Amino acid sequence: MDAESFWKNVTRILRERKIAQESLCEGIGISIWTLRSSISKKILPRVDVAKRIADYLGTTVDFLLTGEECDEYRRRLENLKRAMRDLIEEEGK
Repeated sequence: MDAESFWKNVTRILRERKIAQESLCEGIGISIWTLRSSISKKILPRVDVAKRIADYLGTTVDFLLTGEECDEYRRRLENLKRAMRDLIEEEGK
């Protein structure tokens, strides 16, 4: 597992969604110092913290580590989209 890739993906998502690091820290219950220290020292967070970060950002730990969605996540997302389209079509009838 590559800490540099993990933090690069986290910071990219934060930037794209215009989320401040402070907001992330408040949302997952860690200090800004811990976050910034981990980023600058390229230290992977504990598994539970990585999961909270992924959940807060609406993604997976796999994505944060690799930059790619895992097949299972992608399959579930497509199933959810299909179910939503079906519901919308049913409402329109």
